Amino acid sequence: MTKFIISNLPETNEELPVLYDILFAGRHYLHKGKKLKESADRFLEDVFRGMRGKSCPEQYQKVVEFCKKYPAIYQVQVSLILNDSAPKILKKEKAVLKSRLKDVNSLNRADIEPYTPEWMLKQTLQERCENPITEGIVNGKKLKFKFCPNCGRLNK
Repeated sequence: MTKFIISNLPETNEELPVLYDILFAGRHYLHKGKKLKESADRFLEDVFRGMRGKSCPEQYQKVVEFCKKYPAIYQVQVSLILNDSAPKILKKEKAVLKSRLKDVNSLNRADIEPYTPEWMLKQTLQERCENPITEGIVNGKKLKFKFCPNCGRLNK
């Protein structure tokens, strides 16, 4: 059992998050991160830790099991899917995962929601209204809104 080597790493805009596939001998795992190199290295380190019997995230269990079954796999490839803003990454990830539900070569677990980092949620939620609507008239009655009707942001 050896650590993994990434055979190709596409060029990306380091300012924007990425959505990518990591290919393990014909099988693929969809993953996302802030920066491609750091994210892929962290993911592969977690998988390697899981292969050694140590703890790793629950979402990676199918990858760990596949790599344990074929311990000769040491070289992986990275295929860039999207390098864009956090909301677009999350939307694309959801669409790709939905299209791969019955794909036998997918190592993503369909029974678990993919992990969404807090920084990505903050970036997604901050792109809403600057001045959320807090009150208005509905059916002739003046109401205070708990959530902005335009963007869904909680009013304080």
